[in-house]
Amino acid sequence: MPRSTTDITELYAPQFEQFGLELKSRGAVFTGEVANARAHGRAWIMPLSPTCLVMEHFITPTRDMHLMEYTPEPYACVSEISGPTLACMPDAGITPANLKPMHGPWPNSAMCSFIQDNCGEELSPLFAGQLYHSRSVLFLPGFFKELESRYPTEFEGLFEAFAEPWHEEAASAICRTLRRLNEERARAVGGQVYMQGIVETMVAELACSHAAREQARQAAGTRASTDLAEEAAATVERALDAGRRMSVDELADRLYTSRSRLCATFKAETGESVGAYVRRRRTERACDLLTDSSLPVGQIAERLGYPQQAAFAQAFKQETGLSPTAWRAAQFANSSGHISLEQPSAG
Repeated sequence: MPRSTTDITELYAPQFEQFGLELKSRGAVFTGEVANARAHGRAWIMPLSPTCLVMEHFITPTRDMHLMEYTPEPYACVSEISGPTLACMPDAGITPANLKPMHGPWPNSAMCSFIQDNCGEELSPLFAGQLYHSRSVLFLPGFFKELESRYPTEFEGLFEAFAEPWHEEAASAICRTLRRLNEERARAVGGQVYMQGIVETMVAELACSHAAREQARQAAGTRASTDLAEEAAATVERALDAGRRMSVDELADRLYTSRSRLCATFKAETGESVGAYVRRRRTERACDLLTDSSLPVGQIAERLGYPQQAAFAQAFKQETGLSPTAWRAAQFANSSGHISLEQPSAG
C-alpha cells in the first residue's frame, strides 16, 4: 500500500484535541474519553492503512463553541451521522450526497457520502447539549490509486463517485457496512482483518454499482423513446412495490436522462404526464388495498409511501372524490363490486 502525502491522523486528531480528548492505543484501536468544561464524550479510531480509517465519535459540547477543522488534502467519506452533525456540515464546506434516513438510537440519524475537497481551515459552530455523532469510513485518494494500479479500469473514477448519487443497492451496501462497524468488534481477536474485509467488500460493491451506472448512462443516449417510457413506468412500479415515493427528478436520475427529456417522452408515448401516472397508479393500488384487505387506512398510507395518513386521505380524495374510509364503505355496500375512478359515487 503506497504512502500518502498526508498523515491520516491529521484528519481527526486536531479536532479531538480542541475538546481535550486524547486518543491512546489499545492494540490496533485508538480510544479516548473526555469530560471537562468544554465537552463530554468518547471516540475510537482504527486506521486500516495509511490511506483508510474507520472511526466513531460521540461528542456533546457543554457550551457553544466553534470547531476549527483543517483538511490537508481531499478525502472521500461515508458516514452515519446524527442530526446536529448533519446540520454543521455546510459550515465545514461539506455537501452531503446520498442522504438517506436511518433508524437508530439517535434521533434524525442519516447515512450520507461526500467528498471534502475544501482544503484548508473551516470553522463550524457547535451547540451546547447537542450530540455530535458520526460513524465513518474515510478514504484518501491514494486508497483508490492503489486499487487502480492493482486492478486497471475496475476502480476508475470511484473516488469522485462519493459526491454523486448511488443506486439503492449501493446505498444499502453502505448502510450494511456502517452498521457492522463497532468498537467491540474492532478490539476483538481478528478485529483489523474483519474491518478490512467489510470495508473492502463495500468498496467492491460500490465499484460494481458505479460501473453499471456508467454503462447505463452510455446506453441511455441511444435508447428509443418507447423503451424510455416503459422503463420509467416499470421503475415507478418497483418503487410502489417497495413503498417508496419517487420524485420526477429521482426517476430521471435513475434512468440516466434529463427531467425534460423524460417528461416530454413519457407524455408523447403514453398521453399522460409522469406525475399524473404516479398519482393514478398510487390511487389504483390504494383502491385495491381498501377493497381487498382489512388493513387500517394508516397502514395503507404507509405502504404507499405517504408520510402521514392525512396526506394520503387528501391525495386519494382529489383523485376519486371520496375519502379512503368512504371508498371502502361504498365498496362493501355495493354488491356489484367496483366504483369507477372517473365517476366516483357521492355516497
